[in-house]
Amino acid sequence: MAANSSETSSQLAWDKDLVAISCVNPWGAPGAYTTLRLDSKGGYPLFLEDHLSRLQNCLARLEVTCPFEIDLIRDKIQSVAALRAEDKPCLLRVSVLEDRLQLETRDLPFSGNWMEGRLLPYVRKNPEAKSLDNQLFDHVTQLNRASEEALLLAPDGQLGEGSTSNLIFVQGDVLVSPETNVLPGITLAKLLPALAEKYKVVRRPVYLKELAEFTEILATGSGKELVGFARIAEVGWRARQESVLTTAVKLYGEIKSRYLSSHDA
Repeated sequence: MAANSSETSSQLAWDKDLVAISCVNPWGAPGAYTTLRLDSKGGYPLFLEDHLSRLQNCLARLEVTCPFEIDLIRDKIQSVAALRAEDKPCLLRVSVLEDRLQLETRDLPFSGNWMEGRLLPYVRKNPEAKSLDNQLFDHVTQLNRASEEALLLAPDGQLGEGSTSNLIFVQGDVLVSPETNVLPGITLAKLLPALAEKYKVVRRPVYLKELAEFTEILATGSGKELVGFARIAEVGWRARQESVLTTAVKLYGEIKSRYLSSHDA
């Protein structure tokens, strides 16, 4: 689809010389991306600086040279956000490739507090970088993105992360969240310190054989924000409580509200 000259377009792209060009399918190309949440008409992009910092780190990990100054990327994102006419939440994917910058908005596929879990035997090549992994993307497109999330299962049985989320496993008053071989999630990073004031938070690997010990499993991410898994059918796991989910949703709402209030015009 060709990029329009107006920054209210849902698909925009520029080459290294900042000439408007057509958007392309970025999946499988060398590069990195980040997905921000835009909550309202003309609203400030949620956790913008954190996303820009992680985008830079991901490009460095992937050894992809960014052809754009980070301030320029920030300006493009803010322009798209400020000129949005729709008064409903959406996602903005920012992709930086070796020869282009792409900004694409899309409607949120999900609303609600619960999802179905699906086990996906898959290990990302560079899990700490948000790369344009076309193999994982192909798997994600097979899901009902409004109601399902895949939990990535490693050959050794580790459940490190979701296909588009970080995970929190609840065992009594202990919250276990994998820290190694996973993408450093921004939503998770905002939420864990608040949860640590109410629960014991442990960062360690989690294995499939442990699943029956957990009463709740939460997923965090820019799109889902914070949801619980109702069940994981392949292994017969079901949520047996929702108290941590309820608390976490409230805490995250407060974190988000403070951030957006601090960036009101």
